[in-house]
Amino acid sequence: MSDSSEDEDMSRFKDAVDNSFMKNINSTGNLPQQETPKPKSERYLEESSHYNDVKVPDEKQRQIAAKVSAIIEKKIKFVDIKHDENIQNSDCAEIEGGVRLFSDSTDFLSCEEQKDTYTEGHNIKSKKLKIKKRKIDEEEEEINEDDKIKAATLSGEYVMSKEEIKSWKSRRKEKLFKYKKQNKNSKVLTAVE
Repeated sequence: MSDSSEDEDMSRFKDAVDNSFMKNINSTGNLPQQETPKPKSERYLEESSHYNDVKVPDEKQRQIAAKVSAIIEKKIKFVDIKHDENIQNSDCAEIEGGVRLFSDSTDFLSCEEQKDTYTEGHNIKSKKLKIKKRKIDEEEEEINEDDKIKAATLSGEYVMSKEEIKSWKSRRKEKLFKYKKQNKNSKVLTAVE
């Protein structure tokens, strides 16, 4: 489209539109817009300070710090560590006094590693136990094949003597029921008394 046709279209639109409406559009367009301030970026803090969620005032922080320091001074006894030249690890030097795990604990915590006496004792006991191996008799190698077969088999006379079943319990003495067929082709059984 050409510029002249656009101008003609605009003039037609202006004629069709109410003039008061055009005045309102022009007046609102010229008003200066107030710029809303953008939120300040908190990515980089100007002062490097401890972040405080609770927003406790400095005066209250100082008061709490003084009370905590007083409690620490009362409850904890600071001691000097005696360094022994024979001990290679200076962290495990003997300490007089120290910190208790609980207020009613009798012993102080120590920096020494505890020896695992259970494992040492278990290892010593297991070394003393010897593995028992089954010993093969030398006589078995000399046994003849026929003797091995005879040891595994039973004679007919021994089976007929019923030697093995003598210790079995006898059958219960119950009534034995007998039945017979009515006919050769019949599947019905009748009791015989």
